[in-house]
Amino acid sequence: MAAEKDPPAPEQVPNKKSKMGFFIILGVGILVLGGGGFFAYTKLLAHKPAVEEVASQETKKGAPPVIGEMLVMEPFVVNLADPKGKRYLKVKIELELESKEAVDKATKVSPKLRDMVIMMLTSLGFEEIMTPEGKIRVRDELLERFNEIMRPDHIKNIYFTEFVVQ
Repeated sequence: MAAEKDPPAPEQVPNKKSKMGFFIILGVGILVLGGGGFFAYTKLLAHKPAVEEVASQETKKGAPPVIGEMLVMEPFVVNLADPKGKRYLKVKIELELESKEAVDKATKVSPKLRDMVIMMLTSLGFEEIMTPEGKIRVRDELLERFNEIMRPDHIKNIYFTEFVVQ
């Protein structure tokens, strides 16, 4: 019985250490090969869209929007609602309309449109119009007001071609 309870032979202890080292080396090797394979796939073998595929995707989206008739308005120079009263805004606006008839109508009602722009811009402060969000808000509000005046015709978009604050 004493022979059965003897400590393990010295051969078994190094065998466990070598198995542990083998698994560590195997794990590191798998990580290196996996990382290299991923790099090779993404940089060398990844499918790049061809020009034909990009063109077919654009046709699936539909035809590009048709650019409407453009009407260039005279520049506006207005005082901003600034407590010191020393800020000026010069803005040039171009309108995109649906048809030539709408351009003719906009030309006829241009005094109303100009009055509305002047009244709106003079009520704004410097801080309101200097941020991109402020300019977008001004454009959206102008578009809404222009469409109220132009009913039943429709203004597609408003473009600021010049926007200077002094």
